[in-house]
Order: sequence, then C-alpha cells, then structure tokens
Amino acid sequence: MSERTKTQKKGEELISVVIPVYNVAEYLPQCLESVCGQIYKELEILLVDDGSADRSGEICDAWALKDDRIRVIHKKNGGVSSARNEGLKAASGSLIGFVDSDDWLEPEMYEKLAAALREMPGADMAVCGFVDYPYGIDVPVPKGLKPHPPCGTADTVIALFERGGYFTSLWNKLFRRSAVFPGDRMVPFETDLSFGEDEVWLARVLRGCRQTVFVPEALYHWRPRAGSVTRYTGITEKQLSLLKAKGRALKLLPRRNDVLELAEGRIFNDCYFLVLEAYCAKERDVYRRVKRKLWPMRKAWLKSGDVPKLRKVKVILMDMEMRLGMPEKVIRFTDGINKNTGKMLKQSAGNKRGRLQSDRKKKGYGNNRIQI
Repeated sequence: MSERTKTQKKGEELISVVIPVYNVAEYLPQCLESVCGQIYKELEILLVDDGSADRSGEICDAWALKDDRIRVIHKKNGGVSSARNEGLKAASGSLIGFVDSDDWLEPEMYEKLAAALREMPGADMAVCGFVDYPYGIDVPVPKGLKPHPPCGTADTVIALFERGGYFTSLWNKLFRRSAVFPGDRMVPFETDLSFGEDEVWLARVLRGCRQTVFVPEALYHWRPRAGSVTRYTGITEKQLSLLKAKGRALKLLPRRNDVLELAEGRIFNDCYFLVLEAYCAKERDVYRRVKRKLWPMRKAWLKSGDVPKLRKVKVILMDMEMRLGMPEKVIRFTDGINKNTGKMLKQSAGNKRGRLQSDRKKKGYGNNRIQI
C-alpha cells in the first residue's frame, strides 16, 4: 500500500490515474498540467512510457521530479493494453481512473466524480460528459450527459450507448477498485486487440458493477487527432480487430433485447467503414467476410434514432454502388457528400481559436509548462 494512503485527507480516497504514454511529446505537458492541477489532491499518477521514440519518456521523468505523486514506469513497446495492464498492476488507490496522454481534464473532474461515488456507496462507476474536438480543430463540441438516476448494469449500457458512444471510452469514468479487481484479481486488458480493447474491458468490468452514477457536466477534453489509434484508414488485420473486439464485448453484455439491439446498431455504425475500405482496396474476400458479420446487425442500425437520416441514405446508396461494382472514386465521392462540414468548421476555427486559448489560460492550462 502506498505511503500516501496513510496521510489522506479525511473523506478523500486515493485515486490511481493510469496514463499510457507513447510518442506524445507535443501534447503530454498539457495533459500532465491538467491532471496535476486537479482540485482533488489525493492522486497517484502512474505514467507508463510504452517505449516512446520521442521525448515523451524524458518529459515523464521531469514531471516526476516536479510532483511526488507521479510514478513513471518505462517499458518496452507493447501497445496501449499492455501499458494499461502495467499501470493497473502498480495502482494502490481505492479508486481508479484512466487518461489518454494527448487529452486534458477540467480541474474539478475527479473532485466531482469522487463526490458522486461518495454520495452513492452502492455505485462502482461514475461517468461524466466530455468535450470533443472534431476534424482536428480547436472548435469544441461539449457532450454533456442528461440527468440520469443511478442504475444497474443493463440500464447503464443503454445510457452509455444512447449518449454518443460513451461506452467506448474509459477516460470519462472513475471506478471503484473492487470493480477492477474483483476478488483481488485484476480484470486485464486483452493485448491481442489493436482497437476496441477498452470496450471489451469495460463490458467485462460492468458485469461486476452494482450501480453507475452520472455527472452531467462535460469535464474531459478528448482530442481526436491524425495518427492516433482512433483515427485510421485503409484495411489491415489490425483494423479488423475492431470488429473482433466489438463482437467480444457484445457477448459480455446483459442478454436483454433493448441492450442487444442498441449494441448491434452501434457495431454496424462503427464498423461499416471496414466494408468501404475493403471494397476500395479491392480486398474482395475481406469485403465479403466483413459484410457477413455486419449485415445481421443492419436492421438494428436502420431502426436507430441516433443515426442521422443522411448517413443512412449514404450507406444504402454506397451499398448499392458496391453491389453494382462501381469504381472506387464513385464510392469515395458518395462517402464525402457531407464532409464539407469539417472544411467549413476549419475555416471558422481561426476566429475562435484565440478566444478558446484565452479561456484555457484563465483556467490554468498552458501556463508554467515544464521545459527539459
């Protein structure tokens, strides 16, 4: 047990924050500023340097000298699941959270999540909203949560699926240790998955969660960026592991019709791009294999009220074009029908970026960055 647990403030439990780090030197200081600057001070910050080839490892070590709550683990590159597993093995807190090293947090995030769990002793997971930055620009899209009463596993899954894909993330959640280490045995991340490993892990942990509590505010800033593992193109077995992961997660979910229908609709929506990429890459065997797995879920996707009508029309049209053997450029043109939205947002971003940066400075981000 960590020495820090002996000196905790009354009523505050130690939170172990696991942060896998790999080649994020450009973003890591902002992430660490936001974690170290949390109002909630009883933190154990576990930085797992997964064999970074840039200055990320050096930055981790420098921050550990600056803040004694930080512990750095350097390891050979093994992927994000391997890094998270190492972080969990080292965690001693009674509460556990995860942060992606290219994102950042509002100062009160862990304060509010921990308070929600403290007020509901029967809950094992707390969830908050987040701020998305689509198209790689500084135009935030807050995704807060509608007020929702504490609920059990099946209703938690529905609540997460119905709120813009929260089910696929770990970073806007705080877990009781007993849910992550049931019977003192760690729920591990599956290292054979390149994508979707967090979804499988969450589905497994939820099976042992008694209740979930929801914090409405958007307190986590998620930065989807070019080159990160959640943004990819092309078709490889590595990308196909996303479909494998979602299949594993589906088998772990409560066997309730409304849960399974929502999950199947989400899987079709999230994995349809694999059909598109396989066709455009002229990988006809892969194209047929993915379609066989996805098409039984198409009906649930068409019924989903969360999917914009334009997207449904586009997919139906692209499917028709692919069945007719149309060339790749026709498929790509159809797929790009509504992508001008991103271009327009980029053009308007310049006018807003200055104000956003000013707001961040007022909240303490961007100041006193450690230089090494």
